[in-house]
Amino acid sequence: MEFGEQLERIRQSGFIAILRGDDTEKLIQRGFDLADAGCKIIEVTLDSTDAMHILHTLSNHLPEVMLGVGTVMRPRVELADAVAAGARFALSPIHPEHFVEAARKYDVMPVPGVATPDELWRAHVAGAPLVKLFPASQWSPSLLRSLPSPLRTIATLPTGGVHPKAVQEWLEAGAFACGIGSALTAENTAALIRRLEILNR
Repeated sequence: MEFGEQLERIRQSGFIAILRGDDTEKLIQRGFDLADAGCKIIEVTLDSTDAMHILHTLSNHLPEVMLGVGTVMRPRVELADAVAAGARFALSPIHPEHFVEAARKYDVMPVPGVATPDELWRAHVAGAPLVKLFPASQWSPSLLRSLPSPLRTIATLPTGGVHPKAVQEWLEAGAFACGIGSALTAENTAALIRRLEILNR
């Protein structure tokens, strides 16, 4: 399976922790805290200050964590640097033109963002192995359950407004995994995620 290793590691984790912000050193420390607390998958968004430095630093110090890059808008321009900095997967809030093709060129797994069932199908047909439901607040576990069977078989990643305590509900509804941002990167990062059942799946 193409990108099988990345998919399996995300499936086993059940969630991707998302780092976004303007304080570079704080985000690096949060990455370390997340890893110390048991997080295995971390995304660094490109709209963060000095995102490539963050990604490169975490890659050098956390070999056990699979790192990715988020908020990809110009894949042909951005993916080469992201992969060089350590990214193994790439997410976007939309489905940029040439995203899947560019990701394959750099051997990084593409995860385009979709807002509707029609966009979900189009991303799947384009070859995306995992599709981001964004924002998740526009979807719901019940909506995911109600999709026709061809759509329910597509691996999905609800992201945007997902609280850690809601992850299990999303997974039971058929989501492949979830993306979690601000709820996992609060000041008390380590204390929060150590209490989460999703780390003991």
